[in-house]
Amino acid sequence: MASNPPRPQGSNKNPNNKRKDVPGGGSQTFRNKKQKIQRDARTLAVQTTSKAFRNGELDVDKFVKAREYEIRALEDGLARAKKGLTQRAFQQVPKELRRRTASHNAKKVPKRMRKRAEREMAEDNTPTVTSRRRKPTRHMRLRLETVKRLRAQGAKRRAQQDKVAEVKALMEVTHKLDDPRTPLDKAEDTIKTRQPRVKKDMLKSPPTPTAKFKKRQINKTWLPTHLFHTKRAHLTPPLEPLWRFAMPLTPSVKSYRPTHRASRHRGAMAWDTSYMSTIGLEGVEKSIEGLLRGLCVGSGSTHDSTWGARGQKWRNGTRVWQGWLYERDGYPAKRIAPATVIWRAQEKSENETMPDAGKRKTQKREAFIRVHPSAFLQLWDEIMRLSKIQKPQVVVEDLRFELGSIEITGPASTEALLGCLWPENTAEGAEHAAGSVETTWSSLAGLGDPSTLPPNVLLGFSISDPRLHHPPRTIKLPEDPQQTKLLHLLGDWPCDKSQQPPAIFDRKIRLASARSLPSQKAINRRKALATPGAYPAPVPTDPRIPVLLYASPTSAACPGKQAKWTVLLPWKAVVPLWYSIMYYPLSSGGQVRLGGLNEQRQIAFESGLPWFPGDFPGTEAGKAWEQRENDRRKREWERRPKGKRTAWESVDLGLGRKGEVGEGWACDWGRLLNGPPKKEDGDGDRNAADQLSRSPYHLPSAIARSLLTTGGIIPTGTDSPDLDTALVTVRLTLLSRGVAAPCARIYRLPTDPPTNQTTNPPTDKASPSPSTSLRTRWLALDSSTLPRRTTKSARNGRLPNLPLPLPPDAPPHLVQRRIAASLLSPVPPAGDVRTGEVRAGEVRAGEDAYPPVPDERDLVGFVTSGEFCLAEGRGAAVGSVVLGRVMCANGREERGEGRYCVVRNAGEGVGRLARWEIV
Repeated sequence: MASNPPRPQGSNKNPNNKRKDVPGGGSQTFRNKKQKIQRDARTLAVQTTSKAFRNGELDVDKFVKAREYEIRALEDGLARAKKGLTQRAFQQVPKELRRRTASHNAKKVPKRMRKRAEREMAEDNTPTVTSRRRKPTRHMRLRLETVKRLRAQGAKRRAQQDKVAEVKALMEVTHKLDDPRTPLDKAEDTIKTRQPRVKKDMLKSPPTPTAKFKKRQINKTWLPTHLFHTKRAHLTPPLEPLWRFAMPLTPSVKSYRPTHRASRHRGAMAWDTSYMSTIGLEGVEKSIEGLLRGLCVGSGSTHDSTWGARGQKWRNGTRVWQGWLYERDGYPAKRIAPATVIWRAQEKSENETMPDAGKRKTQKREAFIRVHPSAFLQLWDEIMRLSKIQKPQVVVEDLRFELGSIEITGPASTEALLGCLWPENTAEGAEHAAGSVETTWSSLAGLGDPSTLPPNVLLGFSISDPRLHHPPRTIKLPEDPQQTKLLHLLGDWPCDKSQQPPAIFDRKIRLASARSLPSQKAINRRKALATPGAYPAPVPTDPRIPVLLYASPTSAACPGKQAKWTVLLPWKAVVPLWYSIMYYPLSSGGQVRLGGLNEQRQIAFESGLPWFPGDFPGTEAGKAWEQRENDRRKREWERRPKGKRTAWESVDLGLGRKGEVGEGWACDWGRLLNGPPKKEDGDGDRNAADQLSRSPYHLPSAIARSLLTTGGIIPTGTDSPDLDTALVTVRLTLLSRGVAAPCARIYRLPTDPPTNQTTNPPTDKASPSPSTSLRTRWLALDSSTLPRRTTKSARNGRLPNLPLPLPPDAPPHLVQRRIAASLLSPVPPAGDVRTGEVRAGEVRAGEDAYPPVPDERDLVGFVTSGEFCLAEGRGAAVGSVVLGRVMCANGREERGEGRYCVVRNAGEGVGRLARWEIV
């Protein structure tokens, strides 16, 4: 056997070492030095016990001194080991900020660790690259040459402009010397131009971007905080905007679990929701009310609470209304989108008396309608048709790019807003009156969840420029653990009587606040002149920024969901407030987290609520979103090689059934409603027309619950809906292991055995008998459907013999004996061969005893959002089912078999038992 040649003495070259060795063996010397430091740090000095014994007797004094020496050596070793750790500087960065390239660039770590990182890189001979010394590539060289040429052209153009400006200034000076008129005479000769007329009943164009960023906004519009998100979040592709906006999808840092913690346990999450569309209504109150009634505001069970005495606070402008809007007289089938309607409060005085109903109906009023941008055009067309038939006509204005908004949720959301929204001082400089909106807002310190406020509460006031109080400071929270003042404030809400007309409804005030915003340089000069550690003193010329705040209510079905605050303010004032919120130091530690579109979906999913438009495929906006997602999933599937992508035609559904039901990458509602494609025959054109005519629509949850409870009786005052195409949104809870993914198929419990059975059923002992129905086998997977293990059934031999239950006051020795007997008792079999019963938790997916999935005729819907739910600690999903197909299964509710379903992921042949409930 040939042996490797001996390595020459003194050679330090290693072919596997990527770094170049320092001349003189510097790299090897550093490696030996580093190993020596680590070895010394991990070595503890000890003393033998032989010196403590003299002639076989223990010398206590020497023994104690030896142990004292070892203890001191241990303490010293702990201190040296802490300094000799192998952990480098970039490894001490928080997990969400760690990057692979951080070890090669000292600027990627925080400033407090930068010197240490540079020292470690120099000692370890880490190759570094400086941007100034990097050799440019072909593309980079072309860009550098282009930049150089553009800079030269810009310098030449600026020189020409400066020369023209000098000539004009010289001519003006000469003209002034020759003109004998006084300044008063010149003012009389000037022509006063009127302000441009506001174009109403027309769609607005996005604001004109600066020349520097104009080319980047040809096909889309930037949010006000776009430059903040570009370096901190993943945005939509440049050529694929979402709803004509460059939308932030998710932060660049790891954010799934931190989002769950910040939204429920500690902290806060904030979003720039300026993409939400706002429509302004102005006219007589009676006309605006007729327009809102035409949109079916308050239809159904909430009609009395909206237009009756209970809705008086909303019509007075101290509450907001949140619900679904429909097409004209289209309740309940023609849904548009969920929206928020806000009335402008009327002017109040101390001696004012309440006008009668007839006079109030003829007063001029204003209102806002806020809706998701995916349904804006559909709602705009409907509002324009309704506004023209009102007498007198309602003036409609598009306020999409005049009003922006910020949403914030979490236990610390109120604290963050209190530290950033400073109410504007009064004209005299005195404090605000007791019971005013400004005083009430400042008294909410210590409020953890906005859902404890009165439902749909609305606050409207003006704030000062947030940049004057930047960086924000942590507010002082109340020390009273019971917070008696806050409880009295929530019990007697004073803003219902003191709310004045919010200034944000006035267009002149909105524009004046935007124009009066000073530059950042002016703000910095005022901060420099202020006392160290103090904010700049307010001056009369400071801008007054009008804002509207309202808290979104939580659903009774989701008690663990945190309510959220929505701040409505002028478009150009979003950025100053956004920076203050992002850098506010929370009292619980950390700062407010940035959120994107994915975080909105995650919070809604963990709360068990549907997210618009993704979870509403029966609406026009939901269909557009579903088509977009289907195209994306199809492209991802086609990009994979054939050996690594799912073959939909080969999916094994059990019992000889092959092939996926419908398109595997989509929620195939056409296949569900119209059945499998029919063969070409003489009536082929008629069959195709029938399939295209059947499209799904969403039914309100209240009507769906009533139909399921009454067994299909239509509520009074409601048109008879088509239950065969009516969709209802449900929340699914998986009763076993597994996770439901989007596009998963939802089956009802089967009533008949599956068709196309080409193989005989399994006949081994562990499998159920052929006489057992498939419904019984699926119900057996839930422990709540099994019979109770009573002593009577144990004596009859139907179940294994179980010991009698112990009384509550049993002595400890009997309890220990019972525990030992239960540990030593044999495990019962996985199934009863005589009855075909399968006990819960004892049959796993993939085994022969596991029941097969139902047939296509039992398909009732699809999953639109599904994954592992951190709030519940198991798999969950949100989907839509056809109400007409689950009506028959609901009849077995009395026997405990209703509201069960089987969920199967697309491309898989194994189903999971789940329960569904309407949300």
